Amino acid sequence: MPLHRKKPFSAKQKKMQLLAKRVSKRDQAAREDPEWDFRQRPNEEGAPGGPQTAHAQTAKPATDGRNKLTSQFDKLSRVEIEDNKKRSMQPLHRLSLEDGLTMSFDDAYSADVDIPVRPEWTYGESKSVVEGREAAYFNSWLERLRASDEEVSLYEKNLEVWRQLWRVVEISDILLLIVDVRHPVLHFPPSLYRYITETTGKPLVVVLNKTDLVAENTVQAWMHYFKQRFPAVVLTRFCCYRDEALVDDTAVASMKMRRQRPRRRTHDSRLVGDLFAACRSVCETDKLGLVGWEDLIARYTDKVEEEEDSDSGDESSDGEPDEPVAPNEDADEEAHHGERVSSKYVTLGLVGHPNVGKSTIINSIVRRTVVSTSRTPGHTKHFQTIHVTPTLRLCDCPGLVFPCVVGRPMQVLAGLYNIAQVQEPYTSVQYLAERVPVERVLALHPPADARDPENFVWSAWAICEAFAIDRGFYTSRGARPDVYRASLHILRWVLDGRILLSFKPPGFFRDFAYLKELAKEETQASVRSSDSASESSDTESKQPIAQKSMFALLDEENC
Repeated sequence: MPLHRKKPFSAKQKKMQLLAKRVSKRDQAAREDPEWDFRQRPNEEGAPGGPQTAHAQTAKPATDGRNKLTSQFDKLSRVEIEDNKKRSMQPLHRLSLEDGLTMSFDDAYSADVDIPVRPEWTYGESKSVVEGREAAYFNSWLERLRASDEEVSLYEKNLEVWRQLWRVVEISDILLLIVDVRHPVLHFPPSLYRYITETTGKPLVVVLNKTDLVAENTVQAWMHYFKQRFPAVVLTRFCCYRDEALVDDTAVASMKMRRQRPRRRTHDSRLVGDLFAACRSVCETDKLGLVGWEDLIARYTDKVEEEEDSDSGDESSDGEPDEPVAPNEDADEEAHHGERVSSKYVTLGLVGHPNVGKSTIINSIVRRTVVSTSRTPGHTKHFQTIHVTPTLRLCDCPGLVFPCVVGRPMQVLAGLYNIAQVQEPYTSVQYLAERVPVERVLALHPPADARDPENFVWSAWAICEAFAIDRGFYTSRGARPDVYRASLHILRWVLDGRILLSFKPPGFFRDFAYLKELAKEETQASVRSSDSASESSDTESKQPIAQKSMFALLDEENC
């Protein structure tokens, strides 16, 4: 039987197809926003920027399509995009370290901005009744945020994504809140902390992830700051890459070395033992015997040397724990009506913002790729359960953006928004360049037509243009520097850690209060360890190296 030939598709038919597509989009925009007129130019006063008004503030009905769990955010209008682009061409206003690289909870969150909490329900109610109550409550929450006096930045507006968080919190025994140590305050919503610890009454462990990107004093200062603000919180640290530790993560020389940082994917499990030790300390007494915590912790700590010698790309290793099963694809159906906490397992639920490393931590725990990872926010759609042992399982929750009061550029730099979909990246580059000398880190040169190259005043647009020339990014038609592509490239380097934007606790640069107190604690601990070592040693003339640590030297200098 002869094969059917493809039907010819002429250029005229293609134009008609595109025209029909544009007409369909305009009709849809007119239905969603009757005031929008596509014939108005973006530079006209009062010209709306597209369908992004009140319809984006209501919960859309759930569908069975592929976009059911796609994050929904407000978009910038065309007028705002043009204004931000012009603002990025202005000279940079450099900020001091204290003003630009410190962040507190008051700077990121407001007491009037909370998160939606699942309404009360019972097993006797039908699915439609429960979902209807949740949709009505969620819409009222959106309206309350819109009517608030606070200027709330990007946050999740898809009810289905929030339902994933509710289910993970319900079925978990211990919640692990994963935060990026470069800006941990942004990833620690106080409303989420209250929801987990007060509303549900479940223990919470805060994991400072990606500690290999910053200096040790930054990690210690943040741990001290969190313990001061939340004394009951349990803190631990984690990293998945084995790099040399930075001495000063604010020095340009260190940033230039970090720019060439190799990004080899590894499943480093050196700190998994500390993570499980923190979980054991908050585990309920009646479930403490379900998991052999001592053997599990020892299994990771005893095999560190063997794991370092093995190939990180292997599917398995000798030090791997019990063979993990595939992610439970039926977990979504089981927990749809709020699965009770199982008495057969100890479930560790991983929650947090996108791009903080939740899936990567799971892969490091099982020492192989069982959950796919990506730097694109929202890569994890449904929550998944992975068994580490027959009685211990992990639950990976999709990342969602919590409402906060920080600016949109900071959220983009933190990886909360898909960089490929950023409408206007120049404001984010400007936010970065005001705090980090990007032109020095990237070794950029002023334009050739600059009158005074030595005293050239940089702008965000000039940095992107110089970087485009340096990398060979040019437009296809006019052969002009592709500034948009260069700006997105810079944002991706910030997300990967090749350009370091690391915030500190309040007072870090002003008086070194945290470093002083930590220096005293470390010095006292080192003195006690040296005394015990001197009693068992025959020679008492050698001084312990630990007494001359970085924090001790800072204390001696009376900074």
